[in-house]
Amino acid sequence: MPAPTVSASVSASPSPTASPTPPPDRDGDGISDTNDTYPDDPQNIPQQSPVNLKCDTGNGWGGSLLTVYAGKDGRPDFAEVWAAKPTSCEIVGSLNIVTTVEKQAYKISKYDDEDISTLYEICAAVDSDDTYVEPDFAASPEQIAERNAALTLCPTHPYAKKWRQAVQRGQVDADLEAQGRLFGTGTFRVGKEIKAGTYVTTDVKGCYWERQNSSGETIDNYFTSSARRVQVTIRSSDYAFSSEGCGEWRPAR
Repeated sequence: MPAPTVSASVSASPSPTASPTPPPDRDGDGISDTNDTYPDDPQNIPQQSPVNLKCDTGNGWGGSLLTVYAGKDGRPDFAEVWAAKPTSCEIVGSLNIVTTVEKQAYKISKYDDEDISTLYEICAAVDSDDTYVEPDFAASPEQIAERNAALTLCPTHPYAKKWRQAVQRGQVDADLEAQGRLFGTGTFRVGKEIKAGTYVTTDVKGCYWERQNSSGETIDNYFTSSARRVQVTIRSSDYAFSSEGCGEWRPAR
C-alpha cells in the first residue's frame, strides 16, 4: 500500500508594523517643535522679544522707530539701530530682564529697580558728543558700573574702545582715591585720610592751600589767582593739609 501523504501546513508571516512618524524637531534637541519654545535653537537659550526704540536720528524724536533683535550669541543685535546713527533713544513700552546676558548686565550695573531699559538706550545711541568719548574723561564709580554693564550688553558698540578707556581712567582715579592719593577741596589728616607726597593740580583760579601742624597752625601756605599748574609737597610730619579752589590734587609725575 502506498504511504499516506502528509500535507504541510503553511503559516502566514505577520505583517510588519509601521513605525510612527517622529514629530518635527528642526534643531535636533530631542524636543518636538510643538513643545519647543526655541525650535531653531538646540541650546534653548532664552531670547528677548524684538525691542523697539524711539530714536533721534537727526530729524527730531518723531522721526525713527528702530528695532533691536535677538542675536545669535545671546546678546541683542543693535546693527540696524547703529546703522541709523541715533544720538539718543528711548525704549517704547516696558522691558523685562529675560536673557542670561541681560541678567549679567543688570547685576554689573548695580541698579536696584529691576529695569534694564537704560542699558538698551545707552547701547543704542551713537553720539559723537558723548562725554565718554572725550580723550580725558574718567568715569565715576557709578558710571564705571553702568558703562561696564552696557559693554556686557553691547561689547561691539562703535564707541566700545573709548568707553573702555574712560572706564579704565575712572578705575585708576578710584584706586588713587581709595589709597588717599587723590583728593579735592577740604582739610585732610596726613597719614590717615591722605598720604604724604608731591601732588599737582592744573588750570586753577583762586587756589589756596596750607600745610598745618597738630595745633592747626600754618606750616606753609600758598595762594594764586590763576595758574596752569600748582605743585605742593606734603610731608609725613605734617598733621593736616587744607585747600580751597584748587580742584583735584593727584600724584606728580
